[in-house]
Amino acid sequence: AKFKGAELAAIQADNKKKEDYLVIDVRKAEEYNAGHLKHAINIPLEEIEARLDEINGYKDKNVVLYCNSGNRSGKALDLLKQKGFSMLMNAPGVKQYDYKLVKYGNITGEELMKKKDEADLIVDVREAKDYEKDHFDKAVNVSVDKLSDLDSLLPENKDALILTHCYSGNRSQKAAEYIADKGYTNVWN
Repeated sequence: AKFKGAELAAIQADNKKKEDYLVIDVRKAEEYNAGHLKHAINIPLEEIEARLDEINGYKDKNVVLYCNSGNRSGKALDLLKQKGFSMLMNAPGVKQYDYKLVKYGNITGEELMKKKDEADLIVDVREAKDYEKDHFDKAVNVSVDKLSDLDSLLPENKDALILTHCYSGNRSQKAAEYIADKGYTNVWN
């Protein structure tokens, strides 16, 4: 299905609506890192087939694909359709629609579990009582209303691997943006 840029931009701006869509940027990692949609994960076209296990849970859910022009995302759509995905949309690319782009990355829960041990810092933006019940090693608990508390906790190395998480990714997205705006280049929500 053809999808309008304005529709995708509206979904990205709505923290509730975004829960109903998996948005995949199928461009190369360097293109994604230079700026991508707020909630998009990155699976380059040439890696999609090898990384199907990461997204198989979305076969019957809304999956929106985009690239620069719609060409690579169109190929990704055809491939996923063959693999049994039923609700696929190809959105206008970043060169066709003026989306608000961000520099921090987004990962799935599965990816978080893989990356957590190599992280230099994990920022847990859940409520303190939930953090106290259980949290990842290397995790610090920060309130979304007091993100400046992070300033003294951030590593000196601007390329350090920093992960942020909460319940739904909304508060941690604000933390990821805050950290990325300070010049950190390896931040994942």
